[in-house]
Amino acid sequence: MLTKIFRFLLGVLLVPLTIGYAIAFYEQLMLIHQIRTPELFVLLGITAYLAFHVLVVVPSKAYVFGHEMMHATATWVSGGQVKGFKVGSKSGSVKTNKVTGFTALAPYLIPIYSILWALFYGAAGLFTDVRPFIQWFFFGLGVTLTFHLVFTVTALKEKQTDLEVLGPLVSLNIITWGNITFVIGVMSLMIAEVQFWPYLAGGFQHTREIYLQIYHQLFSM
Repeated sequence: MLTKIFRFLLGVLLVPLTIGYAIAFYEQLMLIHQIRTPELFVLLGITAYLAFHVLVVVPSKAYVFGHEMMHATATWVSGGQVKGFKVGSKSGSVKTNKVTGFTALAPYLIPIYSILWALFYGAAGLFTDVRPFIQWFFFGLGVTLTFHLVFTVTALKEKQTDLEVLGPLVSLNIITWGNITFVIGVMSLMIAEVQFWPYLAGGFQHTREIYLQIYHQLFSM
């Protein structure tokens, strides 16, 4: 019971941080004044995936496979062992000897198909000149990131035992912060106006201001 109370209070304390970085995320987006070729193909990828998801088929099994693979990969990275791996059309499971906050939340934080797409493009570049196809890399990035974000939101609408490891509120704050930070990181590599370190500094400043406002509201005479 005390652990649950502590996790809930920690989750509440993390809410201003999530809000602060959401504001910083919005501010970075507002710096974009022109849509160039990379951004255009990312937007085309986003649109293509959303149309496919809504009009053609919901690729649930692909998400489940990637979700469980991230649990397994996070376990291996953490020095644990995977003792069982099961994937179904709508659900799956991984049996491990080690469960931590990182292994539990990894699928919600790390877009595995975006990572694999980047690795594939990089590996292809070792054997041939892939520069003429860079726009299709950005297109695939838009597709895979949208896939990750859509299914992450969908999964979080249902009760997830993964969130119980750190507590639902703490987990939701971490997932939100992690995803918007990852997106800004990717955007900063493509868009000159978007800068990662100013985003981090801006989020910190906004978070500090929110905490100070709460403090003054609670304790000012």
